[in-house]
Amino acid sequence: MFKKNVALGKSLKVSSWRKSAAGTWKISKDSQVYCLQTVNVDLALEFIKNRPYTMTHLAAQACAKMIKENPEINTLIRFGKFYPRLETSIFFQVASDKEGKDLTGHVVRNIDQMSLDDIKEDLNSAGRRIRSGDDFNYKKVKKQMALVPDFLVSFAINIYGIILYKLNLWSKILGAPKDAFGSMMITNIGSLGMQRAYVPLVGYSNCPLILALGKVYQRVGVVNGEPKVENVIDCCWTLDHRVLDGVVGAKMAKSFERYFSNSEFE
Repeated sequence: MFKKNVALGKSLKVSSWRKSAAGTWKISKDSQVYCLQTVNVDLALEFIKNRPYTMTHLAAQACAKMIKENPEINTLIRFGKFYPRLETSIFFQVASDKEGKDLTGHVVRNIDQMSLDDIKEDLNSAGRRIRSGDDFNYKKVKKQMALVPDFLVSFAINIYGIILYKLNLWSKILGAPKDAFGSMMITNIGSLGMQRAYVPLVGYSNCPLILALGKVYQRVGVVNGEPKVENVIDCCWTLDHRVLDGVVGAKMAKSFERYFSNSEFE
């Protein structure tokens, strides 16, 4: 009845520091690192001006390429061991109603193998389905959680996390889709009119990385010694320091900026 929840390779050999980090910190308690990256999006805005894309679509593709270029990101910790994920997927947080009473999400699977059009169609169709009330991926688990007494919610969530990620087991009876949160998360806070916000890691998701994408705004920069008004976006990253240290974070940021601010979007 039970199957593997996440497709994983063999456990990796890691440094003694990283083993110590995994034993020292617990996700969503004290292993979070918050980083701000401000990216020029002049070329991105020019690209989407007459095309059916949004900044979320471009950021999604940039993150997929970033993960492919920096596979250290795509890692799952189980019982102190580091396992490389065999699939690159990204979870997108979605408000299912205009009042913001409920929040759900959608996972774009194998996103590193998708074109920009594929990403757009996947996200748009999921958004339409969710807002129409058909959240079939998470509907069952939400109903199950609604029946759990308030004082047992934390316990129930932890049990789900242990079964799905520590034991790496999945079954339809759990009510959640297979590998429900993917390699990382993206939330577009700019769609809510927010410029900057730092989002906490979700412990039971076992995602080591979240991107909160802010709204576009203008600032005065300096180009060739001359002042210039430029369009920028604040990208607020939350990292699990057990998986992503400063070296990997710097490489990751460079990759993301190169793809997100490029003129050659696909």
